[in-house]
Amino acid sequence: MRTHQFSVRMIGMQSIQKRKGAPIHRRDILKSAGCLVMLPALESFGQEAKGDDAVKANRLFCMNIGNGMCSDNFPTSTGKDYQSSSTFQPLEKLKNDYTLCTNLRNYGDHESTMYAFAEYSDHRNPQLIKDSVDEIAASHIGNDTRIRNLVVEQRHSYGISYKGGLPISPITNGQILFETIFGKVDNKKRAELLALKKSMLDASREDAKSMMKKVSRADQVKLDEYFSSLRESEKSIQRSERWLNQKHVDVPFPENVPFKTDGLTEYLQKILKCAYFNERSTYLDLLFLAFKYDITRVANVYGEWNWLGHHTDSHAVKSEAGYIKNIEADQAYMMQTARFLDKLKSTKTKAGGTLLDQTVCLITSSLSVSKEEGPHGSKNNPVIVAGGGFEHGKHIKFNGTDNRNNVYLPALQHLGCEIESFATSSGSAKL
Repeated sequence: MRTHQFSVRMIGMQSIQKRKGAPIHRRDILKSAGCLVMLPALESFGQEAKGDDAVKANRLFCMNIGNGMCSDNFPTSTGKDYQSSSTFQPLEKLKNDYTLCTNLRNYGDHESTMYAFAEYSDHRNPQLIKDSVDEIAASHIGNDTRIRNLVVEQRHSYGISYKGGLPISPITNGQILFETIFGKVDNKKRAELLALKKSMLDASREDAKSMMKKVSRADQVKLDEYFSSLRESEKSIQRSERWLNQKHVDVPFPENVPFKTDGLTEYLQKILKCAYFNERSTYLDLLFLAFKYDITRVANVYGEWNWLGHHTDSHAVKSEAGYIKNIEADQAYMMQTARFLDKLKSTKTKAGGTLLDQTVCLITSSLSVSKEEGPHGSKNNPVIVAGGGFEHGKHIKFNGTDNRNNVYLPALQHLGCEIESFATSSGSAKL
């Protein structure tokens, strides 16, 4: 919170406190600035507090398919008995594990392809972006693990995940991703950092106690809630301390298992052997391992959009050859998706069920490729909602005006985020 913001808010502070309780002096606020970073929303500051609840699903996976998918080849029938299309054929064995949502509107443009999970406006003003889907989830479920949110991309992006209106720097290298997840750490240095956090937490608690005598009765109740949050922060530190005493997980760098190419077209075989494409497969394998070993519970990944001239091919969608190439590229993406989801489904958890049951997966594409709109369309964007304990096996075709936030909202609510809206959502879709 900036100093000039304090001065603006202090103009009416004394009149507010005459009604609500004892006055809060500016020097007291500045003295307690460290604890205000984590303070609950008090009536003295005109805000309202939110809470959260625990649910069965406790992981979130977000993936954006760069450059767009060919919407001309999406299924036309809907409901439980819908007839799938060749684009989603690689997911056929997992049909009962996901819900296909189509005909969702993207109010952005070509430059906004990265903002798939941070759709706050028409994207012509990135300053309107606040927190992305993964960051909202991470604030609720990310603090139970060593890494609260893994943001990964290959290249050509400038913001796929946002916190407080600022883009989060992504990991852009497979080896660095591996070291981040499984690399050995300096336990002594980490213990020193945890000790510093504990010291700061104690100072915040003392500052909050001193404020308790100077605020209204209603704010005292909210400060009680704040003390509860401090206790949760303390538990988080204790969890981190337990990480120091746990045995290091010794995992080899995942082997790049090639996809079977028998019977496939020459172009599809070429995609499956492409270095960029396989690098993305490695990313997904590493994220699966991070979920499996409970090193993180939130991840957001964005893929390279111009391997093998995919971007160029999208401009040729109105020709028959270009149309087929775009569909085959989508099939390759679905093969990657199927392999990732199958790994989650094949992993049993201690709580019972599978890792896929506990992971809400949101797979989307920021743009659509179609003969009507061309290579960078805004109509008929898809969202695949997989796992998470939802009732799946259906195709939901939206009205063409709803945006993807109407799908993200119930996914976040399902994870226990107590929110009534997300960004530009107009409602909560029934998944």
